[in-house]
Amino acid sequence: MMRTKYISLVLLVLSFLACTPKDEKELIGGGTHYLLTARECNYAWAFNAYIKQIPHQGFVQTKISSLKKDTTLKASDFILGFTTCNVDIKDIKKQPDWEGYQEAYKKYGESLLVDFPPFIALSTKPDKMADKEDPVIETRLKQQLENRYTRAVYDMPAANLVYVDYRLTWLKDIKITSSAEIAGRAPGQSLTDLFVVEDYFRHHAFIVTSNKNVITDDKKIVGISLSQYLSYKPMAPAEIYLRFKDNVSVSAPVTAQFTIELVTGEDKSIKTTAAAVKLAP
Repeated sequence: MMRTKYISLVLLVLSFLACTPKDEKELIGGGTHYLLTARECNYAWAFNAYIKQIPHQGFVQTKISSLKKDTTLKASDFILGFTTCNVDIKDIKKQPDWEGYQEAYKKYGESLLVDFPPFIALSTKPDKMADKEDPVIETRLKQQLENRYTRAVYDMPAANLVYVDYRLTWLKDIKITSSAEIAGRAPGQSLTDLFVVEDYFRHHAFIVTSNKNVITDDKKIVGISLSQYLSYKPMAPAEIYLRFKDNVSVSAPVTAQFTIELVTGEDKSIKTTAAAVKLAP
């Protein structure tokens, strides 16, 4: 059953990508081409995922994967993520030749957010529903992304078309709470200091600061606390993955829903709650 669902999800993603506009397809032919899209952060969706360990040629690689229904996770493997966009899922326009994103979200739930978030669906459409680009950010982003050392991290092929989203809204705060007791903290009490940044959506491992600097150094953007992350006055991420700090655990199995509140530089609050997740020591 899950295999069938996974195959259906892959086919859905491919159907979206097949709608890539002709002028963008013609870019493919040599080198890596970055198609940048600017968006305000008006909406956010939280989701649960987990850190999957994959043995590969004597090494262990990690991958952020979506959860199967009724899965119980060790707290150390749990990922709390959120994705952002300028438009709501219900406002993403349908194309005549493929299923609408809202219908797909109802069918696949949070797994769609992990594998194929709204901004990626939009980036492949003729109408990207984008906001006005920022030339300073785009110049600096391309300089960083086209750096051969940065590209090597992703092991990109010689000819590749990469969609990259960036946000125009900076975040003043990220607040995380839970519906259940976590690590001795009562429901509703702040858990923000218990999380660190694990990773970002593929090809989006960067922080754009409110003064339009771009940071791609892994040591500065991964494994950092949320207070460190916020010290950059960052533009909202397109999609980010958070995990508990190494010393955080639960004393007994617990089912919890995590709520994330983003507070923008203009004091706008964007709240989102993930589905219930089962955590174990």
